[in-house]
Amino acid sequence: MTGRSLQSLLVLVLLTLSLAPTVLAHAGSPPNYTPVVGQPDFSLNAFPSNTLTIPANGDRYLEDVGINSIYGFSGNVSMLATPNSSALVAQLGLTVAKVAPGSGLYVNITFSSFTVGAYSVNVTGTSDSLVHSVAFHILAMTPSVGDFAITASQQSLSMLPGNATTLSIAVTSVDNFSGLVYVNAFVYASVTYTLNDPFALQATLNTNQVSMLKDQPGVDTLTLETPNLPIHGIYTVKIEATGGLPTLYHSLNLTVSVSNVDFTLKMNPDSLSAASGAEANSTIIVRSYGFIGTVDFAVLVSPAGINCTLSKPSTPVGAGYGPSGNSTLSCRGVPGTYTVTITGKSGSLSHSTTLTMAVAGSTPKSQTGGFTLFGFSSIESYGIVAGLIALLALSGLGIYSWRKTISTPKT
Repeated sequence: MTGRSLQSLLVLVLLTLSLAPTVLAHAGSPPNYTPVVGQPDFSLNAFPSNTLTIPANGDRYLEDVGINSIYGFSGNVSMLATPNSSALVAQLGLTVAKVAPGSGLYVNITFSSFTVGAYSVNVTGTSDSLVHSVAFHILAMTPSVGDFAITASQQSLSMLPGNATTLSIAVTSVDNFSGLVYVNAFVYASVTYTLNDPFALQATLNTNQVSMLKDQPGVDTLTLETPNLPIHGIYTVKIEATGGLPTLYHSLNLTVSVSNVDFTLKMNPDSLSAASGAEANSTIIVRSYGFIGTVDFAVLVSPAGINCTLSKPSTPVGAGYGPSGNSTLSCRGVPGTYTVTITGKSGSLSHSTTLTMAVAGSTPKSQTGGFTLFGFSSIESYGIVAGLIALLALSGLGIYSWRKTISTPKT
Protein backbone atom coordinates (compact mmCIF):
# COMPACT_ATOMS: atom_id res chain seq x y z
CA MET A 1 0.00 0.00 0.00
CA THR A 2 1.40 3.38 -0.98
CA GLY A 3 1.89 6.27 1.41
CA ARG A 4 -0.95 8.22 -0.26
CA SER A 5 -3.30 5.25 0.25
CA LEU A 6 -2.38 5.03 3.95
CA GLN A 7 -3.01 8.76 4.37
CA SER A 8 -6.45 8.49 2.75
CA LEU A 9 -7.37 5.53 4.97
CA LEU A 10 -6.34 7.44 8.11
CA VAL A 11 -8.46 10.43 7.12
CA LEU A 12 -11.46 8.11 6.55
CA VAL A 13 -11.03 6.50 9.98
CA LEU A 14 -10.83 9.87 11.74
CA LEU A 15 -13.89 11.14 9.90
CA THR A 16 -15.87 8.03 10.85
CA LEU A 17 -14.92 8.40 14.52
CA SER A 18 -15.90 12.09 14.56
CA LEU A 19 -19.34 11.33 13.09
CA ALA A 20 -20.06 8.35 15.34
CA PRO A 21 -21.54 10.33 18.30
CA THR A 22 -23.94 12.17 15.99
CA VAL A 23 -25.08 8.95 14.37
CA LEU A 24 -25.60 7.30 17.74
CA ALA A 25 -27.44 10.32 19.12
CA HIS A 26 -30.05 10.11 16.37
CA ALA A 27 -30.16 6.33 16.11
CA GLY A 28 -31.56 5.57 19.59
CA SER A 29 -32.01 7.00 23.08
CA PRO A 30 -30.12 10.25 23.73
CA PRO A 31 -26.79 9.73 25.48
CA ASN A 32 -26.04 11.08 28.91
CA TYR A 33 -24.53 14.50 28.36
CA THR A 34 -22.23 16.12 30.89
CA PRO A 35 -22.13 19.87 30.33
CA VAL A 36 -18.75 21.54 30.32
CA VAL A 37 -18.39 24.28 32.91
CA GLY A 38 -18.68 27.64 31.21
CA GLN A 39 -19.95 26.18 27.92
CA PRO A 40 -23.42 27.42 26.80
CA ASP A 41 -26.00 24.71 27.36
CA PHE A 42 -29.62 24.14 28.39
CA SER A 43 -31.45 21.88 30.84
CA LEU A 44 -34.79 20.05 30.82
CA ASN A 45 -36.94 19.33 33.87
CA ALA A 46 -40.47 18.15 34.60
CA PHE A 47 -42.87 20.58 36.33
CA PRO A 48 -44.46 20.25 38.79
CA SER A 49 -43.68 16.53 38.84
CA ASN A 50 -42.67 13.76 36.48
CA THR A 51 -45.36 11.39 37.82
CA LEU A 52 -49.05 11.73 37.04
CA THR A 53 -52.16 9.63 37.65
CA ILE A 54 -54.97 10.05 35.11
CA PRO A 55 -58.34 8.36 34.46
CA ALA A 56 -58.45 5.99 31.51
CA ASN A 57 -61.30 7.92 29.87
CA GLY A 58 -59.48 9.83 27.15
CA ASP A 59 -59.41 13.15 29.02
CA ARG A 60 -56.24 15.19 28.51
CA TYR A 61 -54.09 16.09 31.51
CA LEU A 62 -51.42 18.77 31.47
CA GLU A 63 -47.87 18.88 32.77
CA ASP A 64 -44.93 21.11 31.78
CA VAL A 65 -41.37 20.68 30.59
CA GLY A 66 -39.06 23.44 31.77
CA ILE A 67 -36.20 24.59 29.51
CA ASN A 68 -33.51 26.77 31.11
CA SER A 69 -30.53 28.55 29.56
CA ILE A 70 -27.15 27.73 31.10
CA TYR A 71 -24.06 29.92 30.65
CA GLY A 72 -25.81 32.24 28.24
CA PHE A 73 -27.22 29.57 25.92
CA SER A 74 -29.60 30.85 23.26
CA GLY A 75 -31.17 29.26 20.23
CA ASN A 76 -33.84 26.83 19.10
CA VAL A 77 -34.48 23.58 20.94
CA SER A 78 -36.33 20.88 18.99
CA MET A 79 -38.74 18.95 21.24
CA LEU A 80 -39.88 15.34 20.81
CA ALA A 81 -42.14 13.22 23.08
CA THR A 82 -41.89 9.43 22.72
CA PRO A 83 -44.32 7.21 24.71
CA ASN A 84 -43.40 3.60 25.39
CA SER A 85 -46.86 2.50 24.17
CA SER A 86 -49.30 3.62 21.53
CA ALA A 87 -52.06 3.28 24.17
CA LEU A 88 -50.86 6.56 25.67
CA VAL A 89 -51.03 9.82 23.75
CA ALA A 90 -48.43 12.45 24.65
CA GLN A 91 -48.63 15.76 22.83
CA LEU A 92 -46.22 18.71 23.16
CA GLY A 93 -47.49 22.28 22.91
CA LEU A 94 -44.36 23.29 20.95
CA THR A 95 -42.11 21.27 18.68
CA VAL A 96 -39.47 24.02 18.58
CA ALA A 97 -38.78 26.25 21.58
CA LYS A 98 -36.75 29.46 21.26
CA VAL A 99 -34.58 30.04 24.33
CA ALA A 100 -33.14 33.49 25.13
CA PRO A 101 -29.80 33.93 26.95
CA GLY A 102 -30.07 33.54 30.73
CA SER A 103 -33.81 32.81 30.65
CA GLY A 104 -36.18 29.86 30.59
CA LEU A 105 -39.60 28.84 29.42
CA TYR A 106 -42.17 26.08 29.84
CA VAL A 107 -43.47 23.80 27.11
CA ASN A 108 -46.74 22.10 28.02
CA ILE A 109 -47.33 18.43 27.39
CA THR A 110 -50.68 16.64 27.63
CA PHE A 111 -51.31 12.97 28.36
CA SER A 112 -54.41 10.89 27.67
CA SER A 113 -55.37 7.24 27.43
CA PHE A 114 -58.40 4.96 27.20
CA THR A 115 -56.46 1.95 28.48
CA VAL A 116 -55.63 1.20 32.12
CA GLY A 117 -51.88 0.75 32.59
CA ALA A 118 -48.52 2.21 33.59
CA TYR A 119 -46.66 4.18 30.93
CA SER A 120 -43.48 6.19 30.45
CA VAL A 121 -42.81 9.08 28.10
CA ASN A 122 -39.34 10.30 27.13
CA VAL A 123 -39.16 13.99 26.19
CA THR A 124 -36.02 14.98 24.28
CA GLY A 125 -34.67 18.43 23.55
CA THR A 126 -32.03 18.88 20.82
CA SER A 127 -30.05 21.91 19.74
CA ASP A 128 -27.19 21.18 17.34
CA SER A 129 -24.93 18.78 19.23
CA LEU A 130 -26.65 19.41 22.59
CA VAL A 131 -29.18 16.72 23.56
CA HIS A 132 -31.06 16.40 26.86
CA SER A 133 -34.09 14.43 27.99
CA VAL A 134 -36.56 14.05 30.86
CA ALA A 135 -38.88 11.12 31.56
CA PHE A 136 -42.52 11.16 32.70
CA HIS A 137 -44.29 8.24 34.38
CA ILE A 138 -48.03 8.05 33.78
CA LEU A 139 -50.50 5.77 35.57
CA ALA A 140 -53.89 5.42 33.84
CA MET A 141 -56.56 4.07 36.21
CA THR A 142 -60.23 3.15 36.01
CA PRO A 143 -62.34 6.33 36.40
CA SER A 144 -64.22 6.63 39.68
CA VAL A 145 -67.97 7.06 39.86
CA GLY A 146 -70.19 9.38 41.85
CA ASP A 147 -69.09 12.32 43.97
CA PHE A 148 -68.66 13.33 47.59
CA ALA A 149 -69.69 16.24 49.82
CA ILE A 150 -68.08 17.85 52.88
CA THR A 151 -69.82 19.54 55.80
CA ALA A 152 -68.76 20.88 59.21
CA SER A 153 -70.52 20.62 62.57
CA GLN A 154 -70.25 24.44 62.84
CA GLN A 155 -69.88 27.07 60.14
CA SER A 156 -69.00 29.91 62.50
CA LEU A 157 -67.92 30.20 66.12
CA SER A 158 -66.34 32.56 68.64
CA MET A 159 -63.31 31.64 70.72
CA LEU A 160 -61.40 33.18 73.59
CA PRO A 161 -57.60 33.61 73.46
CA GLY A 162 -55.59 30.66 74.76
CA ASN A 163 -58.43 28.23 74.13
CA ALA A 164 -59.06 25.14 72.00
CA THR A 165 -62.08 23.38 70.52
CA THR A 166 -62.82 20.59 68.05
CA LEU A 167 -65.22 20.36 65.12
CA SER A 168 -66.36 17.38 63.07
CA ILE A 169 -65.70 17.44 59.32
CA ALA A 170 -67.99 14.96 57.59
CA VAL A 171 -67.15 13.58 54.12
CA THR A 172 -70.16 11.86 52.59
CA SER A 173 -70.25 9.53 49.58
CA VAL A 174 -72.70 10.49 46.83
CA ASP A 175 -73.88 8.12 44.06
CA ASN A 176 -71.66 5.18 45.05
CA PHE A 177 -68.42 7.15 45.29
CA SER A 178 -65.60 5.26 47.00
CA GLY A 179 -61.89 5.72 47.53
CA LEU A 180 -59.53 8.14 49.25
CA VAL A 181 -60.41 11.77 49.82
CA TYR A 182 -57.51 14.09 50.70
CA VAL A 183 -58.46 16.81 53.20
CA ASN A 184 -56.45 19.92 54.14
CA ALA A 185 -57.10 22.98 56.33
CA PHE A 186 -55.77 26.48 55.61
CA VAL A 187 -56.09 29.52 57.90
CA TYR A 188 -56.46 33.05 56.54
CA ALA A 189 -56.58 36.38 58.35
CA SER A 190 -58.50 38.62 55.93
CA VAL A 191 -56.97 37.33 52.69
CA THR A 192 -53.51 36.56 54.09
CA TYR A 193 -52.48 32.93 54.54
CA THR A 194 -51.14 32.56 58.09
CA LEU A 195 -48.78 29.64 57.51
CA ASN A 196 -46.33 29.23 60.44
CA ASP A 197 -47.66 32.36 62.22
CA PRO A 198 -47.43 31.45 65.96
CA PHE A 199 -49.71 34.35 66.94
CA ALA A 200 -52.53 33.31 64.60
CA LEU A 201 -55.28 30.73 64.91
CA GLN A 202 -54.01 27.17 64.46
CA ALA A 203 -56.08 24.57 62.60
CA THR A 204 -55.08 20.88 62.64
CA LEU A 205 -56.84 17.91 61.11
CA ASN A 206 -56.71 14.52 62.78
CA THR A 207 -55.97 12.95 59.38
CA ASN A 208 -55.43 14.23 55.86
CA GLN A 209 -56.85 11.09 54.23
CA VAL A 210 -60.42 9.87 54.65
CA SER A 211 -61.19 6.46 53.16
CA MET A 212 -64.68 6.43 51.68
CA LEU A 213 -67.02 3.47 51.24
CA LYS A 214 -69.95 3.56 48.81
CA ASP A 215 -72.73 5.81 50.13
CA GLN A 216 -71.17 5.87 53.60
CA PRO A 217 -69.99 8.91 55.59
CA GLY A 218 -66.43 9.42 56.73
CA VAL A 219 -65.49 11.73 59.60
CA ASP A 220 -62.40 13.83 60.25
CA THR A 221 -61.72 15.99 63.32
CA LEU A 222 -60.58 19.61 63.09
CA THR A 223 -58.85 21.09 66.16
CA LEU A 224 -58.81 24.88 66.47
CA GLU A 225 -56.38 26.54 68.91
CA THR A 226 -56.17 30.26 69.66
CA PRO A 227 -52.97 31.94 70.88
CA ASN A 228 -52.94 33.92 74.13
CA LEU A 229 -52.20 37.16 72.32
CA PRO A 230 -53.84 37.04 68.88
CA ILE A 231 -52.75 39.47 66.17
CA HIS A 232 -55.97 39.13 64.19
CA GLY A 233 -59.53 38.97 65.43
CA ILE A 234 -61.44 37.21 62.62
CA TYR A 235 -60.14 34.19 60.71
CA THR A 236 -61.33 32.11 57.79
CA VAL A 237 -60.52 28.39 57.93
CA LYS A 238 -60.74 26.89 54.45
CA ILE A 239 -61.27 23.14 54.26
CA GLU A 240 -60.27 21.67 50.89
CA ALA A 241 -61.03 18.10 49.82
CA THR A 242 -59.94 16.29 46.64
CA GLY A 243 -60.42 12.74 45.45
CA GLY A 244 -61.53 10.51 42.62
CA LEU A 245 -60.50 10.21 38.97
CA PRO A 246 -61.01 12.62 37.29
CA THR A 247 -60.14 14.73 40.33
CA LEU A 248 -63.14 16.03 42.27
CA TYR A 249 -62.67 19.19 44.35
CA HIS A 250 -64.85 20.60 47.11
CA SER A 251 -64.22 23.24 49.77
CA LEU A 252 -66.00 25.04 52.59
CA ASN A 253 -65.15 28.09 54.69
CA LEU A 254 -65.48 28.38 58.46
CA THR A 255 -65.46 31.75 60.25
CA VAL A 256 -63.72 31.95 63.63
CA SER A 257 -63.88 35.14 65.73
CA VAL A 258 -61.21 35.41 68.42
CA SER A 259 -62.20 37.72 71.29
CA ASN A 260 -59.91 40.15 73.06
CA VAL A 261 -58.03 39.05 76.20
CA ASP A 262 -60.47 38.30 79.00
CA PHE A 263 -61.23 36.11 82.01
CA THR A 264 -64.18 33.94 83.01
CA LEU A 265 -65.81 33.34 86.39
CA LYS A 266 -67.64 30.27 87.67
CA MET A 267 -68.64 28.59 90.94
CA ASN A 268 -67.89 25.00 91.90
CA PRO A 269 -70.42 23.87 92.98
CA ASP A 270 -73.04 26.38 91.89
CA SER A 271 -75.62 25.25 94.46
CA LEU A 272 -75.28 24.73 98.22
CA SER A 273 -77.41 23.23 100.99
CA ALA A 274 -76.91 23.32 104.75
CA ALA A 275 -78.74 23.04 108.05
CA SER A 276 -79.70 26.20 109.91
CA GLY A 277 -76.56 27.86 111.24
CA ALA A 278 -74.22 25.39 109.50
CA GLU A 279 -71.55 26.54 107.03
CA ALA A 280 -71.41 25.58 103.34
CA ASN A 281 -68.54 26.34 100.93
CA SER A 282 -68.07 26.86 97.19
CA THR A 283 -64.94 27.74 95.16
CA ILE A 284 -64.81 30.79 92.89
CA ILE A 285 -62.70 29.85 89.86
CA VAL A 286 -61.18 32.56 87.63
CA ARG A 287 -59.81 31.39 84.26
CA SER A 288 -57.52 33.65 82.19
CA TYR A 289 -57.78 33.83 78.40
CA GLY A 290 -54.78 36.01 77.60
CA PHE A 291 -55.64 38.22 80.58
CA ILE A 292 -52.88 39.16 83.08
CA GLY A 293 -53.87 41.00 86.27
CA THR A 294 -55.77 40.90 89.56
CA VAL A 295 -59.50 40.16 89.81
CA ASP A 296 -61.37 41.71 92.78
CA PHE A 297 -64.50 40.01 94.17
CA ALA A 298 -67.79 41.38 95.46
CA VAL A 299 -70.64 39.34 97.03
CA LEU A 300 -74.37 40.19 97.06
CA VAL A 301 -76.98 38.05 98.88
CA SER A 302 -80.73 38.11 98.17
CA PRO A 303 -82.86 38.06 100.29
CA ALA A 304 -81.13 38.80 103.59
CA GLY A 305 -80.79 35.85 105.93
CA ILE A 306 -77.34 34.35 105.32
CA ASN A 307 -73.88 35.76 105.86
CA CYS A 308 -71.13 35.04 103.28
CA THR A 309 -67.37 35.58 103.58
CA LEU A 310 -64.42 35.10 101.18
CA SER A 311 -61.10 33.42 101.92
CA LYS A 312 -59.44 35.97 99.60
CA PRO A 313 -60.95 39.29 98.44
CA SER A 314 -59.02 39.05 95.11
CA THR A 315 -56.76 36.75 93.09
CA PRO A 316 -53.98 37.35 90.55
CA VAL A 317 -54.23 35.36 87.33
CA GLY A 318 -52.40 34.92 84.02
CA ALA A 319 -48.72 34.80 82.95
CA GLY A 320 -46.53 33.90 85.95
CA TYR A 321 -49.55 33.42 88.21
CA GLY A 322 -50.86 30.58 86.06
CA PRO A 323 -53.99 30.33 83.93
CA SER A 324 -56.42 30.24 86.88
CA GLY A 325 -57.00 31.67 90.36
CA ASN A 326 -59.57 31.04 93.10
CA SER A 327 -61.15 32.06 96.38
CA THR A 328 -63.46 30.15 98.77
CA LEU A 329 -66.95 31.44 99.51
CA SER A 330 -68.40 30.38 102.91
CA CYS A 331 -72.05 31.01 103.84
CA ARG A 332 -74.34 30.27 106.84
CA GLY A 333 -77.69 31.55 108.09
CA VAL A 334 -81.31 30.93 108.95
CA PRO A 335 -83.67 28.66 106.98
CA GLY A 336 -84.65 29.81 103.51
CA THR A 337 -83.59 29.81 99.86
CA TYR A 338 -81.09 32.43 98.74
CA THR A 339 -79.32 33.66 95.61
CA VAL A 340 -75.69 34.70 95.96
CA THR A 341 -74.19 36.84 93.15
CA ILE A 342 -70.38 36.99 92.89
CA THR A 343 -68.82 39.67 90.68
CA GLY A 344 -65.20 39.65 89.54
CA LYS A 345 -63.78 42.93 88.27
CA SER A 346 -60.45 44.13 86.88
CA GLY A 347 -60.34 47.52 85.21
CA SER A 348 -63.02 47.65 82.52
CA LEU A 349 -63.50 43.88 82.60
CA SER A 350 -66.34 42.63 84.79
CA HIS A 351 -68.08 39.25 84.98
CA SER A 352 -70.67 37.84 87.37
CA THR A 353 -71.90 34.40 88.31
CA THR A 354 -74.49 33.12 90.77
CA LEU A 355 -75.18 30.22 93.10
CA THR A 356 -78.23 29.18 95.10
CA MET A 357 -78.16 28.19 98.75
CA ALA A 358 -80.92 26.29 100.55
CA VAL A 359 -80.86 26.36 104.36
CA ALA A 360 -82.98 23.57 105.88
CA GLY A 361 -85.48 24.17 108.72
CA SER A 362 -88.74 26.03 109.32
CA THR A 363 -88.80 29.43 107.74
CA PRO A 364 -89.20 32.12 110.43
CA LYS A 365 -92.58 33.92 110.33
CA SER A 366 -92.62 37.61 109.63
CA GLN A 367 -93.61 40.19 112.30
CA THR A 368 -97.15 40.38 110.90
CA GLY A 369 -97.60 36.62 111.34
CA GLY A 370 -96.95 36.45 115.15
CA PHE A 371 -95.46 38.14 118.19
CA THR A 372 -91.71 37.71 118.83
CA LEU A 373 -89.46 39.18 121.49
CA PHE A 374 -85.65 39.44 121.49
CA GLY A 375 -85.37 36.88 118.66
CA PHE A 376 -87.35 34.23 120.55
CA SER A 377 -90.19 32.29 118.92
CA SER A 378 -93.81 33.40 119.35
CA ILE A 379 -94.50 30.80 122.04
CA GLU A 380 -91.35 31.71 123.94
CA SER A 381 -92.17 35.41 123.62
CA TYR A 382 -95.70 34.92 124.96
CA GLY A 383 -94.27 32.89 127.86
CA ILE A 384 -91.87 35.64 128.75
CA VAL A 385 -94.64 38.25 128.70
CA ALA A 386 -96.91 36.03 130.86
CA GLY A 387 -94.09 35.50 133.33
CA LEU A 388 -93.45 39.22 133.55
CA ILE A 389 -97.14 39.87 134.15
CA ALA A 390 -97.23 37.24 136.89
CA LEU A 391 -94.10 38.66 138.46
CA LEU A 392 -95.57 42.15 138.44
CA ALA A 393 -98.81 40.86 139.98
CA LEU A 394 -96.98 39.09 142.78
CA SER A 395 -94.82 42.13 143.36
CA GLY A 396 -97.91 44.34 143.59
CA LEU A 397 -99.64 41.96 146.02
CA GLY A 398 -96.57 41.86 148.22
CA ILE A 399 -96.32 45.64 148.35
CA TYR A 400 -100.05 45.93 149.17
CA SER A 401 -99.71 43.44 152.03
CA TRP A 402 -96.65 45.22 153.42
CA ARG A 403 -98.30 48.62 153.34
CA LYS A 404 -101.41 47.22 155.03
CA THR A 405 -99.33 45.71 157.79
CA ILE A 406 -97.59 49.01 158.46
CA SER A 407 -100.83 51.02 158.49
CA THR A 408 -102.63 48.72 161.02
CA PRO A 409 -102.38 50.20 164.67
CA LYS A 410 -100.91 48.00 167.34
CA THR A 411 -103.16 47.14 170.35
